[in-house]
Amino acid sequence: MTNTPSQVIMIMILKLRVINCIFVVLAVKAVIKYFSTYGYYNYPHLPAEVIETQLYKQISPIFITPKSKPDCKYDGILKKELSILNWEVPKTFDDFSAAGLVNGSYIPDHCTPIFSVAIIVAYRNRQRQLDIFLPYMHNFLRKQNIHYRIYLVEQQDEKIFNKGILYNVGAKVAIRDKFPCLILHDVDLLPLDESNLYVCANEPRHMSASIDKFRFVLPYDYLVGGVLALKSEHYIQVNGLSNRFEGWGGEDDDFSWRLSSQKINVIRYPREMSRYTMLRHPQERKNTRRRTVMKENQRDPATIVKDGLTSTRYTSMHVNNHRLFTHVGVVV
Repeated sequence: MTNTPSQVIMIMILKLRVINCIFVVLAVKAVIKYFSTYGYYNYPHLPAEVIETQLYKQISPIFITPKSKPDCKYDGILKKELSILNWEVPKTFDDFSAAGLVNGSYIPDHCTPIFSVAIIVAYRNRQRQLDIFLPYMHNFLRKQNIHYRIYLVEQQDEKIFNKGILYNVGAKVAIRDKFPCLILHDVDLLPLDESNLYVCANEPRHMSASIDKFRFVLPYDYLVGGVLALKSEHYIQVNGLSNRFEGWGGEDDDFSWRLSSQKINVIRYPREMSRYTMLRHPQERKNTRRRTVMKENQRDPATIVKDGLTSTRYTSMHVNNHRLFTHVGVVV
């Protein structure tokens, strides 16, 4: 028995509907798998209402606090809901004012800060990003009523880039300057949320948990790369970063292992306080030995003692003061 033309049309319509349904189901499954496999949108974090009680309130002992000024307040900053969209980040700062800045350092003049923070930036050949980073960060940070200083640690040779050595050198200089809190900061990351207070907590805080490049999703739970705030004493306790990672990648995950091995917990704040935009730049050459080095480090419990802050070696190092930053030049 042959089908009538109308029946043939109905069969074709049914087949198309079935195909469309299958396509939609597969697409939904693919999206679910993508987000469930490649990160955490709602990652574990401190509740916003307890954050202020967990802050590490410590000022540098060499910072002389005027007795006549009241303590700065921070609860209003933590409660701010203002954010800038990633595509609204300025690309030029022709009207930037360096008011109040000396050697990359700032102290509010209307109140007495209760936080001293050293922001350490490992750097080489990123002038375009640096020209945005410095004015953007100073504009952002001067609103927070904190005492801070930006250290730009630059590798001044043609050897393979070594972020671990640069962070260790920068940490030594900042600790020598009596900063109780260190923030390890990539030059290509800019905070978007005004509630993102740039100070340390009692435990290390992974600040850049939500980056636009990764769809504002935390790629994996032990990530500490990008922007990390921790007390100087914790940095010393784990002997800083490994000096063995050359090229791009590996040193951050190894640092996460160091913290974990010393039973130091890493915390995060809610997503709406942890959003960053990543400035575009050419991809760095990957370290093909990063996984091998990481396995070797984790295999030997004595690695933390033998390799790190106390064993950092370099050919030369100098410190020069500029208006917008303290420059630490390193020849590895």
